[in-house]
Amino acid sequence: MEARWGSALWAVAMLSITAAGASRAWAQDDDWRISGDGAHRVLHIQQTVTTSQVGFPQSLFMYPILHGPNSTGEVRALWGTITLKNHGAEFSEVLWVLDYWQGECPADDQSLAGSNTIWTEIQKNPTKSEDTIHVDLRFPNPLPITGCVGFVFAGGPLVEGAGAVTMSADLYLEYQRSDSPANAVVNFAGEYCFGQDWGCQNATEDDALVFAVPIVMPAGHLVELYGDISDSTFDGSQNFGPLPTGEVWGATNNFYLLPGGCEKFLSNLNSQGFPNPQPLATLNGWLPSNTIHLDSVPMDYQIPRSGTSKASLTRQVETLLPYPVKVTAGDCVVVFYGRKGDGATDDETQIHGVLVQ
Repeated sequence: MEARWGSALWAVAMLSITAAGASRAWAQDDDWRISGDGAHRVLHIQQTVTTSQVGFPQSLFMYPILHGPNSTGEVRALWGTITLKNHGAEFSEVLWVLDYWQGECPADDQSLAGSNTIWTEIQKNPTKSEDTIHVDLRFPNPLPITGCVGFVFAGGPLVEGAGAVTMSADLYLEYQRSDSPANAVVNFAGEYCFGQDWGCQNATEDDALVFAVPIVMPAGHLVELYGDISDSTFDGSQNFGPLPTGEVWGATNNFYLLPGGCEKFLSNLNSQGFPNPQPLATLNGWLPSNTIHLDSVPMDYQIPRSGTSKASLTRQVETLLPYPVKVTAGDCVVVFYGRKGDGATDDETQIHGVLVQ
């Protein structure tokens, strides 16, 4: 396996999938419903893929919707379930992606280079088990969409010889035709490893250190954070770092808005554009006095006395901010990734922000 599998995951999250074994299929908008006002439609996305291939393979399913590929609309809700089943005891992860293209639907866009994000979600599994996550997102500030939608499974097992992985989606996308809203979706995703010195976008063996990811913002008003966070141990094998010990392990995820720019956080990036780990006190000292704390998502796992510490902690995030937060072009959102306990974990956010004018 590659030492930095997380770079492949980040490529997917940044909508630049180039993994081996890509497949694609066309689906039809033949499972829709008209709401009482005759305006809202619901697209049923129901797909299943099983793979034993490593290298973060992808499967892409295209859906023509609305009244042709040049039509525009808005997303009002997404709900349903996604399921990750490990047929073996090896660690796996899957990224779910829902995108749209402007203009004509591409005949073959394995890279997703011309697409725009609606939703992404990450799911990890370190055990031989089946895990189902319920998705229930409503968008009072609707997201933009066109008549060309793509749904992607990306991922599977990470090491050669691992058991197969089955990923299934049963999702409903509620949308309506309209002029494309001025609202924008901003990507706040990232992945960092603790308890080992390799993997993810960056890694540290020192669990007391924190990664701080800066995102330079466009202008608008930030009204919502949505998506999910998945923090997981590995499988306890020699392929990865050790399992946590003691009474508890966990992670902290904090989102800040810094008016005026990213300042020292940008200067802390390494040659690959990812942050170097720093003590929390150092990072807190870099936050200006007018910093706005947007959200905090702590997660803990109580290790059973007679059980294993192997576990995946996944939490849906749907945070409607109490008021629209004004963002000037060049302002900065910084995401802190922290750790509780010992052992090795893979900590990832697939969070997006909704920016209105």
